[in-house]
Amino acid sequence: MPDDTLHLEITTPEKVLFSDEVTNLEAPGVDGEFQILPGHTPFLTSIKVGHVIFNLDDKDMKISVSGGFCEFKQNKAVILAHTAEQAADIDTARAEEAKKRAEKRLEKADDSEIDADRAKLALLRAINRIKLTE
Repeated sequence: MPDDTLHLEITTPEKVLFSDEVTNLEAPGVDGEFQILPGHTPFLTSIKVGHVIFNLDDKDMKISVSGGFCEFKQNKAVILAHTAEQAADIDTARAEEAKKRAEKRLEKADDSEIDADRAKLALLRAINRIKLTE
């Protein structure tokens, strides 16, 4: 492996979405955005809903994630995400519908039948997916 790259693997419970050498990585940590460059100090952190951005063949690539963990050691970053999608795979119309459904649920949050935390998370995921396609 060249000294100017690190290995990035993005995995969900269903599949390995991405696995290749990249020059850098930015991700949405629960305590704030973080960046990893080759040779970074080993660490483990939780990630939240957001975008993982990395440079592959001099192109910035983005993948939508909805939480999980990131581990970095021995110049390899592994992101274990609850869900992850590349921008090209996102159905914008479906994401817009999910956003509307979540907003309607939040309007009824006083109703004991509605799980407000779950609705907020669904709204965040939908907004994140929409932003990635813009």
